[in-house]
Amino acid sequence: MKKLFSIISAGLLVALAVSCVKEELVTFDPATSTAPKLLNYTIDEKAITANYVEGSFSQDFNTEMKANHTLAIVKVQDQTYSKTLSVSGKEGTVKISVGDLSKALISLGYAEGNHVSVELAIRATMQDISKDTGINGYVDSEDHIAIPSFEIYIPVVVGSPYKDYNEKSEWGLIGSMAAYEISWDKDLCMWTDGNGNHVAAHVTLKAGDEVKFRKDQAWTVNFGGEFSALDSSFAVSQDGPNIKISTDGIYDLFLSEDGTAIVSEAFDPIPNYKEASNWGVTGSIAAHGISWDKDIAMLTDGANHVALSVTLGADDEFKFRADGGWAVNMGGEFGGLDSEFAVTQDGPNIKVGAAGVYDLYVNPDAGTAKVTEAAGMKISTIIGADDPGEDPQPVEVTGWNIIGLNGDWENDVLASESNGVWTAFITAEDATEFKWRKDGGWDENYGGTMVAFGEPFAAEAGGANIAVEAGFYKVVLDLTDEAAPTITVYNDFEVYSLIGDFNSWGGDVDLVETEPGIWVSPATALTTGGFKIRSGHDWSLSWGGTLEELGVAFDAVSDNGPNIVVPEDAEYIVTFDKPNLKITVEAALPSNTWSLIGVNGDWSNDIFMTEVMPGVWVSPEIETTTDWKVRFNHGWDVNRGGATPSAEGEFVKAVPGGSNIGITGKFKVVYNTNNETIGTLVWGVVGSVAAIDGFNWNNDIPMNLASDGKWYSIPVTLADGDQIKIRKYADWAENFGGTFAEADAPFEAVAGGDNIKAAGTYMVVYDPAAGTLELSTHFWGLIGDFNGWAADKFMLYDGAKWCAYGQSLAGGWKIREAAGWDNNRGGVFAAAGEAFEAVAGGDNINVGDLEGFDVIYDPAAETITVAQ
Repeated sequence: MKKLFSIISAGLLVALAVSCVKEELVTFDPATSTAPKLLNYTIDEKAITANYVEGSFSQDFNTEMKANHTLAIVKVQDQTYSKTLSVSGKEGTVKISVGDLSKALISLGYAEGNHVSVELAIRATMQDISKDTGINGYVDSEDHIAIPSFEIYIPVVVGSPYKDYNEKSEWGLIGSMAAYEISWDKDLCMWTDGNGNHVAAHVTLKAGDEVKFRKDQAWTVNFGGEFSALDSSFAVSQDGPNIKISTDGIYDLFLSEDGTAIVSEAFDPIPNYKEASNWGVTGSIAAHGISWDKDIAMLTDGANHVALSVTLGADDEFKFRADGGWAVNMGGEFGGLDSEFAVTQDGPNIKVGAAGVYDLYVNPDAGTAKVTEAAGMKISTIIGADDPGEDPQPVEVTGWNIIGLNGDWENDVLASESNGVWTAFITAEDATEFKWRKDGGWDENYGGTMVAFGEPFAAEAGGANIAVEAGFYKVVLDLTDEAAPTITVYNDFEVYSLIGDFNSWGGDVDLVETEPGIWVSPATALTTGGFKIRSGHDWSLSWGGTLEELGVAFDAVSDNGPNIVVPEDAEYIVTFDKPNLKITVEAALPSNTWSLIGVNGDWSNDIFMTEVMPGVWVSPEIETTTDWKVRFNHGWDVNRGGATPSAEGEFVKAVPGGSNIGITGKFKVVYNTNNETIGTLVWGVVGSVAAIDGFNWNNDIPMNLASDGKWYSIPVTLADGDQIKIRKYADWAENFGGTFAEADAPFEAVAGGDNIKAAGTYMVVYDPAAGTLELSTHFWGLIGDFNGWAADKFMLYDGAKWCAYGQSLAGGWKIREAAGWDNNRGGVFAAAGEAFEAVAGGDNINVGDLEGFDVIYDPAAETITVAQ
């Protein structure tokens, strides 16, 4: 009988066992086979990858049998071998990690740490690769992969970077991501460690993809930045630029809420498992909400399949099955972690018996399975609806700035302005050109020809680009002489800046010299990681120090001084007293104050309001093309929105957490916390009012435009000697005074007229149609247990009714006219939204536990409505 080779299938062996006839025996004949052809290969620190043309077989006993392809060790140190290797890859490509090749060489007797010459061949085999002994039934490529010096080592398994990222994050990754067919319309989920750090894990990105981080699948809070290199921390900021990826790959993207991010190659403890498998894990698995009715997805390397990070309870049971059905399923007796155990068709349920998070492996062809502790790999998947909301709008670039530096003609280098002089500090990486332009556009721009550093030259409208060599420069645009503006470029000058953990020690925030030797920073978001002050944007001269108390100066310690550490992550203003080498750090944001947010699309920086009288807050003049809101303590816990007023000066209900207010233009915003209304300042009462601390001729008490076309002020108490007028837009260009005779009697509103003098508490009424002013006592307010029955909370008159919104009035209360008891109303409250009779001198009104309600008094109908 001819020798039987191991390539003969099990079925053929059975046939031979019952019919061993010499003439019927068959053997493998390499001459009838076509060897695979090695095309090319790459070798790096992680793996050896080869591309090939497939080989084929044409044997008498199995015509045109499909070949399996792998790698084989054929020579080590000039000694011949035939060791079949386990590889990964798809048709036409095979890949083996340096660790797996090292293990194979160690099995041949070579020690870890040795350097050996190795030759590998592409092997076409008729056997299942996992069972191929390398004895027979194969044919090798003629050309070999030659590795002259291969270091045998088993890479140390690095712990999962995801191990602390155990919870789904409110942050997500959004962008243009071809692999997911996402185009700024959906997010990929992220995980968090609960300490302000988040990761989008195992994300497939293509060259040209762009991404950003955003919170709650909305654009209100979103971070972008300038990515430069893998594994290198870079700064990200609110509404920052898209993060651009230039190379195809699989990445982990880490975000820290301190304003930094890192992009790295994806951690992958099982790098060979790239393809989705048709196998899954099913069972009674409580943590995954499965009761033999669903499958946990698996990945495959072609032969083995794995389900990652499966959370099992002590009593949970599972099996492996193909195609989500029971036609092919495998179970078995679990034999211990990290140990292979046999699984068979319709085998018993697998029980691990101990709660934990595991990776579950199965090799159906080999009939084996394995359970290991989870390696920690995570994969970010798509979340969110098709509509991502409105894209974030870039912060508007205003004023004069530098453009073109280092070839960048899209992004302006921002300058600061003082009395018509604009100053920018620039770093030219190589020889470069630049210009000045206004408001981020080209309608107005200046160039010119520099003669010498430090010498002003003419700023020419639309002039030539300004050329400089590599270096650090101060560039000044002087517009004080409108007829002859100049530009000056300095290479010898003083400038001091902040640098630190807040900007990853990779940028400078310039200080401004407010008076000789005193340099002051803008409000800057600093972190507890520390910062320093340095000169000239380099480290040749720098200062640190020890901050003990905000607002108290401390010594500036040169060069090796300690990092300056602020008490918490927040915005601060830093003052550097250069002559005396003192540093002062102060909190930039006032506390217990209201502010505007969202002006011109800027949802990061607050515009703070001033309390002109108790509970009445007025902003500085703004000019905005977008909607906005008001918020308290520069945070989102307490904020107000509402309907958009139909006209300037009209006040509307201030709604907690309400819609953005859409009125645009140039105005001052007014928020009255007493009656919870928001409007804009058009006409206002100005003057000397002793009853209001600090009120003077520079402040304005806002007036409301009512439906009857008249303007009504907030009631104000005037003492003997007080004097008032009304003016428009907080400016003296249009103002009215007049001669007061008696309360509630209109008198002529005289343009530029005499100051109005009258002691008492009045609501000022201006009727532009009649050209009259009136000091009225017909105003209404709320009084009761909630304020000790003193200091009325005045209501807003809308032209027909008196309103106070968003109230919480504990105990009994009433409404009364003119802050006196001659005319008051009470009544019996029944239900929210139901009008009840306003009874003159009636019972105190009590609404029980009701909070956040509106009080509406209708004098024509004599009803009061309490509504939510």
